[in-house]
Amino acid sequence: MFSVILVGFIGGVITALSPCILPVLPVVLGVSVGRKPSHVVAGLTISFAVIALLGSLLLSALHLPPSVLRWTGIVLLCLVGLGMIFPKIGAIVQKPFDAIPRPYQLQQNAKDKGGFVIGLALGAVYVPCAGPVLAAVTVAGSTGEIGWNTVLLTVAFALGSALPLFIFALAGNKIGEKVDVVQRHRRTIGGIVLVFTLALALNAPAAIQRALPNWTAGLSQRFENSDFATNALGTGELNACRRSDPSTLHDCGPAPEFAGLENWINTDQPPSPHDGGVMLVDFWAYACINCQRAGEHITKLYDAYRDAGLTVVGVHSPEYGFEHDLDNVKAAVEKEGIHYPVAQDNSFATWKNFNNRYWPARYLIDKDGNVRQIVEGEGSYAETEQLIRQLLREANPGVELPEVVEKQEGTRGTKDRNPETYLGTARAKYTAQRDYIDGPRDFGEQPAPGTYMFALSGKWTLGPESVEADGGHMDINVHAAWVQLVVSGNGSVDVEYPDGSTKTFEVTDGTLDLVKGDTPIDGVLRIRPSAGVKLYSLTFG
Repeated sequence: MFSVILVGFIGGVITALSPCILPVLPVVLGVSVGRKPSHVVAGLTISFAVIALLGSLLLSALHLPPSVLRWTGIVLLCLVGLGMIFPKIGAIVQKPFDAIPRPYQLQQNAKDKGGFVIGLALGAVYVPCAGPVLAAVTVAGSTGEIGWNTVLLTVAFALGSALPLFIFALAGNKIGEKVDVVQRHRRTIGGIVLVFTLALALNAPAAIQRALPNWTAGLSQRFENSDFATNALGTGELNACRRSDPSTLHDCGPAPEFAGLENWINTDQPPSPHDGGVMLVDFWAYACINCQRAGEHITKLYDAYRDAGLTVVGVHSPEYGFEHDLDNVKAAVEKEGIHYPVAQDNSFATWKNFNNRYWPARYLIDKDGNVRQIVEGEGSYAETEQLIRQLLREANPGVELPEVVEKQEGTRGTKDRNPETYLGTARAKYTAQRDYIDGPRDFGEQPAPGTYMFALSGKWTLGPESVEADGGHMDINVHAAWVQLVVSGNGSVDVEYPDGSTKTFEVTDGTLDLVKGDTPIDGVLRIRPSAGVKLYSLTFG
């Protein structure tokens, strides 16, 4: 029990220090002037905790639309802003709350009147960054599986999230310690509240949040993926692969079946993880900023590789009550330019089948229906792309793949590394050799190739898609941290590196990682395949 509380509290603190705090921070700073910060933050904490746990169940029981709580908060914030400009409106808004019995006096005098009301409104529109802590709370609240552990986790998360907000609120309060200053600027603060309320209603802060780096991402992932947090939260099936190296294919086991998915968008034929193709399953929620940032990369990968056989399925599992609404999901799909199939998982049936615990989270599935990579949270997009390319080639060795679209971290960027290099005669662009046409060829000994170029020496048999050596070798001038060679057949490939070292790779149909490091190498790789091995292309990261 103590571990659950500690995980919830630390997770809440990290969340409140992330960019996700930005939409409510100006309001918290503004309304804390002349009010007790403890009242503002207490209202937010209570409101957020209750809505997170019971909001979906309450709305369902009352047959109310899922977005009613969010819009109630926005309307209430708007009234608060108007009340700061026009005191008579403020008195009307506050009056019902003054009549509610409370165990302690939340408003001691006129100076801090309305703070708790504002906090309640903020709790309805507060959308913190998603993680396994919030995921556990949300799923339990949406499905009605609420136990004491979930209640303690929710309260601990809300308190942890409130602590940095309270510190910010204290700072705002210091601005207006003197009553006369507060009164002089009361209308200005009311205007600020109205402006940011309108921004929240239009979801305008999301664009700023997407553009900003997630400065707590590394800390958050280290904590949430730690043994301590994992054991406290529990993750079930596929757990062994959740913290594995994202740059390598793993055997995570058969992909779970889709269940309970409804309201499919962008398709009339719902796909399955066992359709026999390469699939990327992306769990997301449209209001989650992490998901929006990750979604830009997922969309880019799908648009680049769908013609090569990649299927992407967006499983929309709502983090908040208003995200259950189909029209809102459709609007988000259109706004974010998502072209792949998306379905609602409002019952969390597919979420539970995958034992998912994160927004966003993606699962890469091979042609045999096995999960080969799991990535929780943002990042590792270049690694996912390379694995997609590898699985697509395994599914179809002759497939034509586009240029790489994701930049590999640790390199000097896409413009500086080698472009994808095809070796077959149909698409070979990076060779200056004459007589590069189909059939047997004897090129003799070729000089070292120029930047990004390759040269074949000795005897080769050239085809439209691949080349096969008959005792010859290939030299390629490389600048990259990751070099993959696409091959098929039986045999081996010997590689000599710029520093004179050598390595032998046994061939299976698919890709070989000739180079894989944190920093790029520069120089000529000499590649000598054995008889019977076909070389198709090289990709670089």
